This record gives sequence, C-alpha cells and structure tokens, in this order.
Amino acid sequence: MARPASPERDDAIRKIRNFVRESGVKEGIRLARDQFPSIPSATWARWRQAAVGNVSVADSQAMAGLSDAVKSAIPAPEKLIPASVDPVSAARHALNFWRMLDELEHDVQLLRDYALAKGNDGKTRVRVPFALRDAHRMRCDLLRFGLQQAEVAYGVDRSARLFQAVIDAVGEESPECQRRIIAQLSQLQTEHEARGF
Repeated sequence: MARPASPERDDAIRKIRNFVRESGVKEGIRLARDQFPSIPSATWARWRQAAVGNVSVADSQAMAGLSDAVKSAIPAPEKLIPASVDPVSAARHALNFWRMLDELEHDVQLLRDYALAKGNDGKTRVRVPFALRDAHRMRCDLLRFGLQQAEVAYGVDRSARLFQAVIDAVGEESPECQRRIIAQLSQLQTEHEARGF
C-alpha cells in the first residue's frame, strides 16, 4: 500500500508555482524552499519536479513566455553605451588585464622551474616540493579564472545577440517604439553612470 502524501505537499507545490511566477525559476524555488526547511531534500526534489518539472526546461519556457511588452523593453547592448565612452581606453584596460594574466602565468612558470632541477643523470627531480605544489595551485587558479572569463564572455555575447534580435523584431513592428525604448534605456544608463555604477 502506498504511503499517504504529506499534508504539506499541495501547499508546497502551490507556493513553488507562485514564487516561480513572481521571481523566476531559480529564485522562486529558493524562496519556496525557505518556507519548508524541515522537508527532506529528496522529498523536496520530488515536489519541485511536480511543481515546475525540469528546472532548465522551466527556465527556457519562462523566457519563451515573456510578454511582448517585456521583450520590447530589452535594448541592444551597444545602444546602452553612451557616445562619450572612449573605446581606446576600454581596449587598453582589457589589454592590460590579459597582459597581467600572462605575467602571472610567467611567474608560475618561474616558480615551477625553481622547484625542479636536472640531476646528473639528466632526469628532472623535485628540488623544492612546496614551491612545486604552490606553482601547481597557482596554475589551477589561473586556469579556473580563465575558464570563468571565457564563460562570462560567452554569456555577454549570447545576451548581446538576444538583445539585438529582440530590438530588431520590435523595430520591424514599430520603429518609433524601438526608438523610445532605446532612448529611455540610454537615459537610465547615463543616470547609473552618474551615480558611479
């Protein structure tokens, strides 16, 4: 005989759906989970599945279900950059960043070379184990950081393409609406810059 359902199950599923509707899938699930801290993780996972299904699918469905009004408010990233921004300065900062990363990698290699030595037999041996360990840790940190930067760059590019597609679609339907949206978002961006963020 099947075990009877928890009396909190229906309430939890309803709250998950409400929070997801109000705050998005991930944040909504987190907010709903805070309401039921005593529920075991496995039980909560089943309830979450019953409420929204697969989280990644729910995310994409939520994006697809955005109203046209919300979609039309998303500007192209290049429209948010004021004309006063100096692209040379921005490029210089980016180049400095990658130069500094290269310098760090060079430092790691120096530390690794210091930690190793060639023996009389021509074989490489560890001369300073702690230095080799530190070099490996530093290299792992640099690799992790590089992967994070690649992920950010991919996300920015993907967002830029999404924004451009939405703005282009709005422009096809109503160029005037597109101009108003871009003007409002540019004004907001200028206000944020005046505040320093």
